[in-house]
Amino acid sequence: MTFFLLKYLVTSLVAGVLGGLAMELAMWLIARAGLVKGDMILALGSLLTKSRDNAYRTGLYIHVTAAMGFALVYTLLLVTLGYTHLPMSMMLGLGVGALHGLIVSLMLVWIVADKHPLEEFKEADLLVGLSHFAGHVAYGGVVGFVVGLMPLG
Repeated sequence: MTFFLLKYLVTSLVAGVLGGLAMELAMWLIARAGLVKGDMILALGSLLTKSRDNAYRTGLYIHVTAAMGFALVYTLLLVTLGYTHLPMSMMLGLGVGALHGLIVSLMLVWIVADKHPLEEFKEADLLVGLSHFAGHVAYGGVVGFVVGLMPLG
């Protein structure tokens, strides 16, 4: 049991960090293509700091922590449902990431943007929501892939 818990924690944390990087990369590529403006980490940090001061560091800390925390939940779901081997782990990860991304994108566009303290982040249109959706799908796919590489079942 101890070995399983240790493997679960290591797998989840590795999956979370790699998934978070995949999310950031997907969103950066969309921004680089000129489809959206903004920086998710800066926006997240400034939502809490209410200014640009220390916003990037705060946002990065929150994003990494959340990526690892959500990976614990995603991995637990994959283990509970018995989908810990490729390709099913990755497919379920993509699906969970899509659902997670849909919820986050709708909240961002409908609620968070209006209340953001910085003017530059008050406008969140459909493309911003789609960027976050794509980022969450990438996150879920990578988490599922990592779980499939390090089967827990």
